[in-house]
Amino acid sequence: MNMPAPSLSAPLPTDMTALREAIDAIDGQLARLIAQRSGLARAIAEAKKAAGDSGFGWRPAREIDILRGLIVREPDLDPALAAAVWRALIAANLAAQGGLDVVTTLDAAPWAKLAFGSASEARILPTIDALIAAKQGPRTIACLPWPADAQTWWVDLLDVSLAGVHVCAASPQIVADGTPASLLLAHRAPEASGGDISLLAGSKAALAGYGGTLLSERGDLALIQLPGFLDLDEPLEAGVRLIGCFALA
Repeated sequence: MNMPAPSLSAPLPTDMTALREAIDAIDGQLARLIAQRSGLARAIAEAKKAAGDSGFGWRPAREIDILRGLIVREPDLDPALAAAVWRALIAANLAAQGGLDVVTTLDAAPWAKLAFGSASEARILPTIDALIAAKQGPRTIACLPWPADAQTWWVDLLDVSLAGVHVCAASPQIVADGTPASLLLAHRAPEASGGDISLLAGSKAALAGYGGTLLSERGDLALIQLPGFLDLDEPLEAGVRLIGCFALA
């Protein structure tokens, strides 16, 4: 006989058998809730299809907002565990809504896996090919390593041929020191989520007036990060490009 899951306010059982039965009961509840959530995701996909909506289903600002809310509402929940579980659920929902084409480099592949799970198979490509794929595919997301040291792929984004490709999110979304391992790029405008970080690239001379934190440099070019969200319509100095924005939970 299965015992009901313990109330959050009730004292936990101390008997080992009772503890295991309580975990089994909670697992059953989780399975039912996940099934219900998946059903709702399929219903959303069908509703979008019926309405002729073939737009991009990836909403990084909403995802980070959901994760922040979970952490606030459940302070006893391990944030990293919450992020891993909800990333898997969100990835499954995106797959149900038409799927994503994830491209990544070999060194960033683990972070692409963390962000999109097994629901979207990641293709391993050279860096420039991953950026070109993001430009050409309306549902393509490129996962690239954090731009530091020898990681100067941001220089390629200064080329007009890659206009429209922006950093929109980071992976992982929860980090101890504020520096994620990778960034996620797509052919779309970044969305503000609060607590955002903006990335600007260009000549060092043109960037001098912005302050910010230097992340990477190559020759006369540099990449800096600034606190806050910069809109694509924000006027910038000549020779400076908004690479994108990302947020952490």
